[in-house]
Amino acid sequence: MKKRYHLFILGICIASSTLFTSCEDDHDDHDHDHENELITTARLTFTNTVNNKVRTFKWSQPAGPGTAITADTISLPIDSTFNVSVVLLDESKSSAFDATPEIRKYGNEHQFFYTSGTGRLVISNRDNDSKNMPLGLAFTAQTSTNGSVLGTLRCVLKHYTSAAPKSIDPQAGSTDMDVTFPVKIQ
Repeated sequence: MKKRYHLFILGICIASSTLFTSCEDDHDDHDHDHENELITTARLTFTNTVNNKVRTFKWSQPAGPGTAITADTISLPIDSTFNVSVVLLDESKSSAFDATPEIRKYGNEHQFFYTSGTGRLVISNRDNDSKNMPLGLAFTAQTSTNGSVLGTLRCVLKHYTSAAPKSIDPQAGSTDMDVTFPVKIQ
């Protein structure tokens, strides 16, 4: 059973890896309609709001699109709340490129959407762009008290332009990154 679960999660991770790019630091005024930068690593850092215990989970595809993916299982205790921060990297270069500051700087053109594959993990946005629209580089994750469960957490980063302005619709804009982590709540 455990082996089948891991194969299932690996399949989800491979299927979700079709899009994982972020924007280059090449801007025309405030709008950046340009080629995308490769994102090979997404790192989520969970800090427990009660005891400040920190847990970091990593999704990685170091050789780029179409290659092997590794994804840590996000393992969280039941009945807990976490403040989560997101870091996106391109580690294919000799010196890793951190795309996170650019996404924050151009927040009006980006938005993360998080989808929990279990009703026992609730995600709430904690940061906004300069127009008070959700950004999602920081969010709260809350686990329920209903016992152990296995599931997933899908993280999608959308990119918007003047031709396709920012919207709360997860279908709007283009997709810069789309990754899935396995989740275990116990």
